[in-house]
Amino acid sequence: MNNTKSTPAAILTVTLNPTLDVSTSVARLIDHAKLRCSPELEQVGGGGINVAHVVHSLGGRCQAMLPVGGSRGQDILQRLTDGGLDCITATIDQQNRQCFTVYETETGHEYRFVLPGPTFSQTEQAACISAICNHLPTDHLILSGSLPPGVPDDFYATVIEAVRHTHPTLRIVVDASGETLTHALAAGVFMIKPSREEFCELTGYQATEPIDCVAACRELISQGKAQVIALTLGADGALLVTADQAWQIDPLPVTVTSTVGAGDSFVGGFVWSLTQNPDFMRAARIATAAASAALQTQGELRFDAGAILNASQAVRVRPLPV
Repeated sequence: MNNTKSTPAAILTVTLNPTLDVSTSVARLIDHAKLRCSPELEQVGGGGINVAHVVHSLGGRCQAMLPVGGSRGQDILQRLTDGGLDCITATIDQQNRQCFTVYETETGHEYRFVLPGPTFSQTEQAACISAICNHLPTDHLILSGSLPPGVPDDFYATVIEAVRHTHPTLRIVVDASGETLTHALAAGVFMIKPSREEFCELTGYQATEPIDCVAACRELISQGKAQVIALTLGADGALLVTADQAWQIDPLPVTVTSTVGAGDSFVGGFVWSLTQNPDFMRAARIATAAASAALQTQGELRFDAGAILNASQAVRVRPLPV
């Protein structure tokens, strides 16, 4: 844990609503039945924490900011530090949350039960912003995941505006949805990574083909809301759009055992790659390889950098008409 100013990392992730995730599996979910589950697996979750795990496992210099409350919060923090993450914390009064995932082995269906988390006071929100601003990274600030109760939808926008006063060129990446994403875009960011559903909600644009989304992405970019949009499309792969270029990224063929953290792994792989090399196409390949690895992983998102780099060579990236 690091709550004093120190040499900044290349990447700082922010997870305002971390969780201790419990996952298990059953043959099939049956109403009112006593279900015999597999042994539980406990791991720390939350968007920014997942991203930090990926970056750290790939060898990147990363810190993870999170609020810590109650005995569960201390357990979360201990697990992260034991795993080698450099954590920045802010203290909250209420207990951090716990969430649940159940995998149905007979069908391959996955059920995720997400609890709301602790309620933050105004003082606790301010403490989180101070912790972020006191530990700004050299390259990328990643604001990822949902906001807990009591935190307004414009919280990420408030963070962005606070950061801009002292670090106007810092690249800010936001992975959020709904009004939280809308407010962040109004403040202006380097990159967003919505899913297809989140993008349709954001723009009101119901695209049937991936290429149809390019114009809608360009509209956001032309308005100065983002410089890069990585739009993840599930089985259709992903789109990467900038002001003057666009690419379609084909997915790798893998057997999916869990969807938890796939989007976070995409962000982690993409941003880590940019800290090594400014090539967006390379970053897209590495991001896709990391997301594919997550789809085959039940547990913490810790990948072998060599394996990810090797897998990325098989990712097909196709330029689209501009």
